[in-house]
Amino acid sequence: MPNGEVPSRSELEADECLHCAIIDMVDERIAAGANAVDLTALIAESLVDLILRVPEDEQAQLMAHTLAALGDLFFQKTGVDGGGSGTSH
Repeated sequence: MPNGEVPSRSELEADECLHCAIIDMVDERIAAGANAVDLTALIAESLVDLILRVPEDEQAQLMAHTLAALGDLFFQKTGVDGGGSGTSH
């Protein structure tokens, strides 16, 4: 999606479904005995692969946005008022 465009409702729903699918997969792997540290490293690698798919001149901005969202979402989900504009469901 081009920078500055608002995602459509169907795009938002698809993103939420992706979030749920990832969490379901993580839960299944943890239940099967996977190590949370190893899973986190694999998810981080997937984020890097995603960042590398955007044009090179946008990668640093996407990396910064990703790190900011990680912090914002952590604070939101732990109940600490971290402010910011991260999204969650």
